[in-house]
Amino acid sequence: MKTGICSITFRDLAAPELAGLVAKGGLDAIEWGGDVHVPPGDAAAAQLARKATADAGLETSSYGSYYSPLDAEGKTGDFTPVLETALELGTDTLRIWAGARASEVAGDPYRKHLAERLRADLDQAAAQGVRLALEFHANTLTDSNAAALALLGEINHPNLFAYWQPIYWVADSEYRLDGLRQLGDRVLNLHVFHWMFHPYSGTWAENTDRRPLGEGLSDWRRYLSVPLSEGEHFALLEFVRDDSPEQFLADAAVLKTMLE
Repeated sequence: MKTGICSITFRDLAAPELAGLVAKGGLDAIEWGGDVHVPPGDAAAAQLARKATADAGLETSSYGSYYSPLDAEGKTGDFTPVLETALELGTDTLRIWAGARASEVAGDPYRKHLAERLRADLDQAAAQGVRLALEFHANTLTDSNAAALALLGEINHPNLFAYWQPIYWVADSEYRLDGLRQLGDRVLNLHVFHWMFHPYSGTWAENTDRRPLGEGLSDWRRYLSVPLSEGEHFALLEFVRDDSPEQFLADAAVLKTMLE
């Protein structure tokens, strides 16, 4: 498994600065995010990120878009500029969201509409040699083990895969591990972090205590032992304590040690 970072970890760094930091940390790749560094349809930003990546001796693991086939109101997204941007970055993996409603309240009409739109996006991406992977995330149709498995089974498309991350809003590490085991043959990449979550006390940022990755070493050794689908995979650091470059370098060293 290769290593990398999600560019959203350091939104304030320009692409060349971020690539230099990742190279200093000895990681392999960057997942460029669609919110700041490489917005959909911005060919110049994609070209800059691609050049910065290559100049630093890295590769682009994926395009981390915020695209969803449907928003919370059920309106459809525009997939074409997102796909074109992934191609401009030179990656064959495009991360997307599975809607913008929690699985327990989405309802059948919303699910069916999303599935219809997603199948069309999958076909369009496949024609360009690009894979789509659903983020495992709260308030989407992949917000639990059961919901993610159900959606993947319902869509049942050979070009559809998943990301995985520890479900930080569920404290049970066995539940997290079981989800990864069940999804394993459809998982492309992992988002790597160690967080403590304290719900209902404030905003998401206030509720989330980002801890050094080394404190989650025992859990992550178990996660990384789970077999995934055939082919190349990336373990991508996502956010670090205090948004600190020094903490990133420490976490990168821990990640590399775990994969030795």
